[in-house]
Amino acid sequence: MEAVQSKFAGMSNHLGIFKEPRGLIRVFQVIFAILAIATACNGRSSVALNVGGVTNAVTTTWSYPYKLANTAVIRTSDRAVLSSISTGNDPESAAEFFVFTGSTSLILSLAFIFLYVFMHEQYINKDLYPVIDFTITMIWTIFWIAGSSAWAQAVTSIRTQTAWENIRQRSGLCQTTPCSYSVSGNYANIIVSVIFGYLNFILWAGSTWFIFKETRFFKGRTLPQQPQPQPHTYSDMGSPTMPQPSYIRSPGQ
Repeated sequence: MEAVQSKFAGMSNHLGIFKEPRGLIRVFQVIFAILAIATACNGRSSVALNVGGVTNAVTTTWSYPYKLANTAVIRTSDRAVLSSISTGNDPESAAEFFVFTGSTSLILSLAFIFLYVFMHEQYINKDLYPVIDFTITMIWTIFWIAGSSAWAQAVTSIRTQTAWENIRQRSGLCQTTPCSYSVSGNYANIIVSVIFGYLNFILWAGSTWFIFKETRFFKGRTLPQQPQPQPHTYSDMGSPTMPQPSYIRSPGQ
């Protein structure tokens, strides 16, 4: 019983890591990774056109992973496929990489929190753990800036390709028949996901400094230098601080 109590007492002491930037930032990384994933994957929307007085005569709906080349533009009267939204420049790969970065970041942040709390002694006493922590954090910082930049361009592409003017042209029904839009796309979630992506980059980039301070590379530079003893030289022989030999003459000499 005492062993269990001491173990919980030691763990409660290690919870103080969340009062430090290194631990607190990891908590924010978990939260913002979830927000980035949720908003990027919840970008389902649709566009509907009125053709020749017929309401919602043409519709199309898209969702994650935004394979616009495989997303059909449909005539609602007979469910005929008129065309696809796009023939190229598919944002699918950028969307999937962004969600991959968010998902792995969530897992890694939780793993590092577990490491900080339950393996505190090993983390402090073994140089390998902080080095691995720092290396992984640097790699995922690069992933976040690359993924967020690519996803931002993909969001612009989604908005352009799903605009009602493009759907009107892709339907092929509006050359001779007047068309107007009935339902326009909603892009709020995917736009917000880009913001969360860059916020995640800032969090991961900021945490690199606090993790670097735990590595031997930083600690080795900040250790106090011990003064080294200076060897005596021949010039010190006449120095006042140099003990001089004394000669005592015995009586009769």
